[in-house]
Amino acid sequence: MLDSSLLELKREPIPGSNGWDKYDHPFQPRKVPMLKVSIPCWIRNAAAALGERYGAVTQRAREAGCSRQTVYDHAQRLLERATQHEPALDTLRAEVARLQAERDELQQRLQQSVVLGAEQLERFAVTSQAMGVSLRQAEELLETLLAPDRVPDHATLGRWTKAAGRRAGQVLAELDPLCVPAVRSLCVDEIFFGG
Repeated sequence: MLDSSLLELKREPIPGSNGWDKYDHPFQPRKVPMLKVSIPCWIRNAAAALGERYGAVTQRAREAGCSRQTVYDHAQRLLERATQHEPALDTLRAEVARLQAERDELQQRLQQSVVLGAEQLERFAVTSQAMGVSLRQAEELLETLLAPDRVPDHATLGRWTKAAGRRAGQVLAELDPLCVPAVRSLCVDEIFFGG
């Protein structure tokens, strides 16, 4: 444990130093100069100096309790710091412009594109088969529209059309008995009037 009398000693700076060096006692922390003016005060000082209003610098110096030269120095330092970041801002602005152009191009492509999900592909297969297009021809047609890894092979197209045929068969099984009277009447009309 430290002796309390050691801590109560008055610390004197090392002779010949500028006062910011370490003191002679090993337990004494080094003193660091503090910023005496806050950042908002710097900004207000810079605004007064850059605002070009007559008497603003003098008035601001009185309010801040500093010299007019300090107000001008704060304005100069603030401008220097702002210009240091200008190249980085230019790079970021260029990147933003590039990304905006890319986004606009992608949105334009999206407006012109046709979305072909699984349901649309299945419908294409069934419709093309109903029109008399073979499964291999339907596969080749899809290769013109889609990336090769997204094109279903002819066996998949065949399974889709077969499943659609089964569903259609179930619907027709229910509709056929209901349509028989109308078909008979239509047939008689066709025969009688010579169709």
